[in-house]
Amino acid sequence: MTEEDEFIEFKIIDDRKYSKGHLWYQKLDSDDEVGDLYKIGITDFLQAELGDMIRVVLAQQSNVDEYDEFNDDGESDQIGTGAKDAGASGHEVLEEETLATLRTSNGRHVIYAPVACHVIELNGEVEDSPELVNEDPYGDGWLMNIRPDELDEEDLLTPDEYLEYLYEV
Repeated sequence: MTEEDEFIEFKIIDDRKYSKGHLWYQKLDSDDEVGDLYKIGITDFLQAELGDMIRVVLAQQSNVDEYDEFNDDGESDQIGTGAKDAGASGHEVLEEETLATLRTSNGRHVIYAPVACHVIELNGEVEDSPELVNEDPYGDGWLMNIRPDELDEEDLLTPDEYLEYLYEV
């Protein structure tokens, strides 16, 4: 290493799983009917690498009430989303669609959905106060709660595996 190499200080929390896209996943609930519920956010490593957050724009929830008239059986559940009880907050995001856009002092970073999922809840606090992502990425700086359509937890990294992955990149 040369004197010009920079070191990034970051932490990894033990009660989370991680992706190679630098997202953390915390399982909140497991339900056989509607699937697992995860709280997600960016890792401390990614926030440190990106720099100061200036703006956070999260995937917007859509109101699906207007589509109820197309439901032939007269029920008001969402059509084809699998988010039976999520109502308007069960916004479907397809794999590789934008989950969040982070504007930082170093530019713009887009977070794409690693799997198709339903956005159940957004953390509007990070849109109002983007610095929360820098100050507390594993706490108040979380981004959203999602229900993935198909997420194999075996594809996620343990804290030790994530640290090992970071050494490789």
